[in-house]
Amino acid sequence: MSQTAGTTGNEDEVGAFVSMENLQPFAKVVFGDGAHEVARCGDGLTLAYRPEGNAGDWTSLGMQLEEGWPRIGGGIILSQSDALERFVRTHVVKIEESRDDGATEFKLEDVAWLVRNTDEQNLVEIRVGSGAWTTVKIKELSLEKDKDRAVAALVKVSPDLEMEVSADMCGWAERLGAGAQIVPVL
Repeated sequence: MSQTAGTTGNEDEVGAFVSMENLQPFAKVVFGDGAHEVARCGDGLTLAYRPEGNAGDWTSLGMQLEEGWPRIGGGIILSQSDALERFVRTHVVKIEESRDDGATEFKLEDVAWLVRNTDEQNLVEIRVGSGAWTTVKIKELSLEKDKDRAVAALVKVSPDLEMEVSADMCGWAERLGAGAQIVPVL
């Protein structure tokens, strides 16, 4: 199976295809919540990863080893489906709890929003900024996890949120990547 690799910094490599077949891991990146194997793609330069112990498909990082392990680790973090929620959860601040209208106020940089529970556990009402209240369906989380519920609601109603925080998110992921343990695979 082949996969399009991302850019590796060289203009002539944009959109280049690299083989993702028969890859052999040469390193393991260990985070607090799991480990990922890293291998070189068929071009010998572009890196790919997969969760440790997973014999399945590799995912191209579109990066080279020369970019450094903090950036490589950050790339792995950013490629996870829950990266935006993890970033927001890490940086959100609860401003005011239990207002008169039953809402709780949260803030992430310049984004402020209110959340209040409904009678159904997987439905919450959210108001971003001075906008209107909107009811959104979120994954089922206990009522005590108000921060997680607020984050899930914000991510659901803010399609441009990832683009708005992308620079900060990349820096966050790279800092986490710098804290990863790199283990050679022999």
